[in-house]
Amino acid sequence: MANWKPATREPDPLRACIYDYLRNRAPKVYLEGGNGPRALGKTTETMSNGEPLTLDLTLAPVGVDQSNGRPRIVFAVSGHVAERSAGYSVDGRVVIDQASLAFLAIEATPTRVNVRG
Repeated sequence: MANWKPATREPDPLRACIYDYLRNRAPKVYLEGGNGPRALGKTTETMSNGEPLTLDLTLAPVGVDQSNGRPRIVFAVSGHVAERSAGYSVDGRVVIDQASLAFLAIEATPTRVNVRG
């Protein structure tokens, strides 16, 4: 993993909650199999700032490739999340080592789509 770099700052509470959600559910999708998009399940989690966040994301397998001679699985992430003040569309990707199911990358970009008044 010559190109791995540690995070330079802690993610904001919204993004951190999305990452935790993906870390907890993505390996299960791989282990259950299937070639199409898989819903990870709608849930409400508590962000690090104490606020609730409702998540409804889907993983879709994109393909298998190699990194340093090890096979890895790439998933596309899409869906929606909502906190008390706004709703977001989420797009990103998850990369998992096929042998160990260790996460090599988690990227999720929430884009605000509405604001509650």
